[in-house]
Amino acid sequence: MDEHEDRKLSSTRARPRAMSRGRLGIEAAAETAAWQHGPAASARGVARGYVRSPARIHEDLCDRLTDNPFVDASDIEVGIAGTEVTLSGTVNDPIALRQAQAIAEEVAGVTHVHNRLQLRPAGERETTPGEAVNAALGTGGKR
Repeated sequence: MDEHEDRKLSSTRARPRAMSRGRLGIEAAAETAAWQHGPAASARGVARGYVRSPARIHEDLCDRLTDNPFVDASDIEVGIAGTEVTLSGTVNDPIALRQAQAIAEEVAGVTHVHNRLQLRPAGERETTPGEAVNAALGTGGKR
């Protein structure tokens, strides 16, 4: 076997292995993207017949609302009907109201958000951790 034939054999042997790795890599990347990104993931999941359970949507949304330092979630009630979310209760300001809705819309599996949140009366407002940070740094608006 001469050098030319040897190179030819080694390149044909390596090609199928490399092609299969490449194809698996693309499929793996697509699967990774499908579960990591909110709205896009739910669209892909529905196309495949997967619908996220209401219990998982509820748990994920409550965790996200609680973890957000700019939303006081203590007076927010989360209702789930299938893949639709209803937010009710009170929040400190319009920014928290919009932020809570945006958080709900980003949860994988949510198809619609009914935002019934209301602004808390000025005398009943509590300081959120985000407002405490802004006050300590001297940033943000005054009440």
